[in-house]
Amino acid sequence: MKQTIRFGRISGVEAGANWSLLVLILLVAYGLATAVLPQLAPGHSSGVYWTAGVVCGLLIAGSLLLHELAHSVVAVRAGIPVQRITLWMLGGATVLDGEPASPRTAFWVAASGPLTSLGLGVGSGAIAVLLNLAGTPRLFVMALWWLGIMNVFLAVFNLLPGLPLDGGRILRAVLWWRSGDRDRAALSAGRAGQVIGYLLAGLGFAEWLSGQLTGLWLLMIGFVIVMSVGTESRMTRLRIGLGRTTVAEVMSRPAVTAYVAMPVERFVTEVAPRTPETVFPVVDLDGAPTGTVSLRRLAQVPAARRGDVRIADVQRPLADVPLARPEELLADLVTRMPPATDELALVTEHGRLVGVVRGQDIDRVVQLNAFRPLGQAA
Repeated sequence: MKQTIRFGRISGVEAGANWSLLVLILLVAYGLATAVLPQLAPGHSSGVYWTAGVVCGLLIAGSLLLHELAHSVVAVRAGIPVQRITLWMLGGATVLDGEPASPRTAFWVAASGPLTSLGLGVGSGAIAVLLNLAGTPRLFVMALWWLGIMNVFLAVFNLLPGLPLDGGRILRAVLWWRSGDRDRAALSAGRAGQVIGYLLAGLGFAEWLSGQLTGLWLLMIGFVIVMSVGTESRMTRLRIGLGRTTVAEVMSRPAVTAYVAMPVERFVTEVAPRTPETVFPVVDLDGAPTGTVSLRRLAQVPAARRGDVRIADVQRPLADVPLARPEELLADLVTRMPPATDELALVTEHGRLVGVVRGQDIDRVVQLNAFRPLGQAA
């Protein structure tokens, strides 16, 4: 999910949102302002209800952010870097830059989010009860009570035992602990996720046919779950196919590198023609990588400006480029680098570029390992 709104770094993690989060906030505000709050706390103007609804919508978004931050904090403490957090219309996603090293770590990274949501729900409900006893206006009490119920619902829903939900990741950790095979456990949790996704989609479709618009929401969630499971299962099978191959066994020295201060015109006329490659690493004067640049992106620079525009102006920044270490497993790199012919991962050591890994390099290893006897993958 692409970030279109950036919040900055929170607890050391890049956090942001997709524009669709605004749709969630508006839907929450509309439902509370026009139906829920007028029924639970009558006697206020439309403006008051809408103000309360918008505030609750923002608080729901904040609750989602805290849910994802809990995953991130536990992951970082376990030594797993976190790329980013992205909130969107149907929840949030925390992208880890690696995999948990043990079932125990995987369990707590997954469980931290629902536990946080449950804590927020119970806390919000307790505050609502105390405010009610203190004689606080009913509108505030009901808004807090609703917020507590939603957070408890978020926790319970996320505990459904199927990927990509947190409950599915907990199930994967348990199966991994019992069998000792992380990837096989992931496939089993993925199959459970598919069942849950199809059930939710079917329930949502049935509700929609009966005239309940909320069914479209369930239908959408079920569809997203099924699609996500398919993606994760493909990545898991790819990990199995890669076996114990390390990045060092696959990486190669780049035939051509782009210097960050070089004009685009000079690069495309003098340097790029030396190789059939279409994506190139970009380095600074000290040989440290700063990103990548593709012929496709260079072609977007107007011909009249290519003498003035530098590679630095059009490169894909290093923060958006998959990075790897020579000694790590290629299977771990795959989680950060979807296999595609135009993908390029940079391999670094002590801050210097030592090699690159391309999508076709990963495909080649998978195809070669397919000829090996089961259990003998490199």
